[in-house]
Amino acid sequence: MKRRKIGLTFVGLAFIFLIIPAGLYINNIGWNNLKLIYELNKNERSILQMETEGEYLTKATNQAEILKEKMKSLGWTFVGQEGSGYFFEKKGQESIITAKQIWNRHYVVYKVKDNIVDLSH
Repeated sequence: MKRRKIGLTFVGLAFIFLIIPAGLYINNIGWNNLKLIYELNKNERSILQMETEGEYLTKATNQAEILKEKMKSLGWTFVGQEGSGYFFEKKGQESIITAKQIWNRHYVVYKVKDNIVDLSH
């Protein structure tokens, strides 16, 4: 009987200290975003499209260079940066992309104004 109580206590504590925090973390960032984080770490793509139109996920390491290289490969010219906003031009069009750090220090979300550019290709 005493072993059973100890076993149930151990299972209860494991639930409290492991399962609940993991569930809260997933609830905080969202299941689909958690899958994107996994995919971002698993494959070689540096930018992935999120559920919200015009939002893209990337790793925080060298995020400015990743964005500039991606835009250059799409034919856009880097004009400048003001705070977290990056400005690009292409054939008279202007694109403004803002970067914000989310959830923790390892990931950044790019938000493309008016969804002019698709960064996921």
